[in-house]
This record gives sequence, C-alpha cells and structure tokens, in this order.
Amino acid sequence: MEAVIKDGKGKNGAASVSVVQRLNVSSKSNPRAFYISRDDGLAFNCTSKIASAVAGDIVVFLKNTSTTRNLFIKTFEMHAANDAEWTIYSCTGTAAGTEVTPANLNLGSGLPSETDAYGDAAVTGLTTDRRIGLHRTSAGSGDEMNYDDALILPPNTAVCVEYTAGTTGIAEVDIHYHFENIGAS
Repeated sequence: MEAVIKDGKGKNGAASVSVVQRLNVSSKSNPRAFYISRDDGLAFNCTSKIASAVAGDIVVFLKNTSTTRNLFIKTFEMHAANDAEWTIYSCTGTAAGTEVTPANLNLGSGLPSETDAYGDAAVTGLTTDRRIGLHRTSAGSGDEMNYDDALILPPNTAVCVEYTAGTTGIAEVDIHYHFENIGAS
C-alpha cells in the first residue's frame, strides 16, 4: 500500500520507505532566498557606488513599490576606501538623484524588482526616521550587516544607507533582498 503525504498545497506526493524500514524524506535546507530566486525569480541585489562620497551622503535608497509583496532584506554590504561609519535608516520622502536598477539574482528570470532605487550619487529629498543599524568599516575593506531576512519592508516603506562619517572617497553599498507575497509563510 502506498502512503501519500498531504502538504496542504495540492502537491501531495507518494511517501516511500527504505529497505531497512526508514521513511525516505528530503528537506529544503538552503537559505530561503535561494528557493525564492530559483522558484519565483524574486531575489535581487541593489548596488550603489559613489566615487567621492562625503560624510552625511545618503549612498543608497530602496523603497518597496509592490502592492502585494513584502520585501525581505538579507544583508547590507558596505565598502569604503577610507575608515567609515555607516547608518541604516527607515526613511520617507521623494528620493532624488540617480536611479539604479537592481539585478535579478536569477539570471534566467526577466522579472524586475518592484522598487524605487537610487544611488551612484548622493541621494536627496529624504527624511530619516528610525535608525535601524550602525556599522564601521576599515579603510580599503568591507563588511556586512546581516539581518537574516528579518528586516521587512511592507509596501510603500523604504530604507537608506548614510555614509555617516569618513573622509571623501569611494563608498559602495550592496543590498541583498527578496520578495514574498503578503501572508506567505
């Protein structure tokens, strides 16, 4: 007799038992963003590089423009030519500057990121709200703030990264994120 495992999603599959009477199962053990990228094509990277950032510049801005999906941020990677201090904020306002196009991490997917994204030059027009993170990097190095997908941007919310302190020089930020339908688990 064959057993069927009901998954609640209509993808019920036949269960099997090994020759030593053990249930054969598999699990999804890669990070959630891997499956979102592979199955849905909804994982992205937003990059910004300012050649001559000065203290106080907003280096990158990212706003969720989707009406049906939350945006989950995995990491912010910051790199600078000089010792630097970075601040991540939630923010409001109308960003002005250079629009950037986030890259879909599934190169076989043609889906665009449902975001407004600015960078590659100082971003203006924003009001910073809550401070979400502080970080320091050493000259010529980089580091990341890993939120493990816990930083969630519901529709119409935004974050920005400020080059808070540091001498004039190259400042780069990458934001790794993915989308999931509101209410998905």
